Amino acid sequence: MPGPRIFISAGEASGDLHGAALIRALRARRPDAQILALGGPRMQEAGARLLADTTSFGIIGVAPLAGGVSHYLDLLSRTDRVLAAQRVDVAVVIDCPGFHFLLGSRLRARRIPALWYIPPQVWAWAPWRVRKLARRFSHVACVLPHEKAFFEAHGVPVTFVGHPVVDHLRSLRLDEAFMASLRPEPDAPLVAIFPGSRRQEVAGILRRQLSVARALAERRPRCTFVCALAHEAHAAWAAEALAGAPVPVRTVVGKTHEVQKAADLALAKSGTTTLELLYYGTPMAVFYNIGWAEWHLLGRWMINRRYRDKLSLPNALAGRTIVPESMHDRPVTSAETSEIIRLLTDPDRRRRMQDDLAEVRATLDRPGAAARTADLVLDLAGTTVPPRSRRPGFAM
Repeated sequence: MPGPRIFISAGEASGDLHGAALIRALRARRPDAQILALGGPRMQEAGARLLADTTSFGIIGVAPLAGGVSHYLDLLSRTDRVLAAQRVDVAVVIDCPGFHFLLGSRLRARRIPALWYIPPQVWAWAPWRVRKLARRFSHVACVLPHEKAFFEAHGVPVTFVGHPVVDHLRSLRLDEAFMASLRPEPDAPLVAIFPGSRRQEVAGILRRQLSVARALAERRPRCTFVCALAHEAHAAWAAEALAGAPVPVRTVVGKTHEVQKAADLALAKSGTTTLELLYYGTPMAVFYNIGWAEWHLLGRWMINRRYRDKLSLPNALAGRTIVPESMHDRPVTSAETSEIIRLLTDPDRRRRMQDDLAEVRATLDRPGAAARTADLVLDLAGTTVPPRSRRPGFAM
């Protein structure tokens, strides 16, 4: 009997990383599994036959209206043709709701059981999307502890598998010599700046982070500032903003985890970076790039009221505000800046935040996310998906 045919779709570098870990776990259980994928080089190296490299195809992680619509729809069409031509026993999608809600419609139309690993944060943003998710996906492998109760309350089959980021960080061997080199003076504060990895956001976020850096330098003149970026392309996007920086900033590429652990304070764009900083217990302030008008005219109404003042992952996981957030693309307010400065100048405030971060980290400390997800995938393989009455389409 041939092994299961598994389709996996992941976008961006983080999805490629988590997809590769899942593929290794699947192959450990079923060496005969045949795996087709949208992903990147890590997934290919782990044993998938790649249909398209979606790590360089950044539109997969962004809503179609953000640009590149023709490429986006072409990828959907090509994927659908593969699903129609080849027997697929089970499908897995990883993160990237903009693309995967659409792909989920095709999977449902073709009656392929589908698992969403690292589901969208519908508990916080546009919560009505959970109904669409329930119609299109057979099961959810959630990665945050509080998500399980949310999906269960909406009738979605769900399993809490743990967070793959924690597994990945636990496996790393950091460059201790490099970490030591980040501090020209051993007792001088090290402030890390993380402006993100999306071209349309880096410059805007970085300008606001640099305004805070200037205020920090005025209060603590011996501060060392480091801007950490994952890839050379990101450094090129940041170069213009850094050229006019009000303080000296060293650019570091490819050593983000070392910078995260070594820093005394991080100024971080919202997203996975905040979870990584939480793991290392690094005090942080979180920055969003939501336009003021966009927030007041649209965002406030799309965000679950419970999370409007605590959207970042550390705050959402804690259920209260433990790290400061700067929401809009307008200049950082004096009150926000003062709160961030306290994280360097007030030892009691630093200690409270570090204690809060440690408490939240304990709720995530569940090794084996990829292994548990692989078991779910194999359990779903070959299960029956009932037909739906309406014709298949790319409904939003």
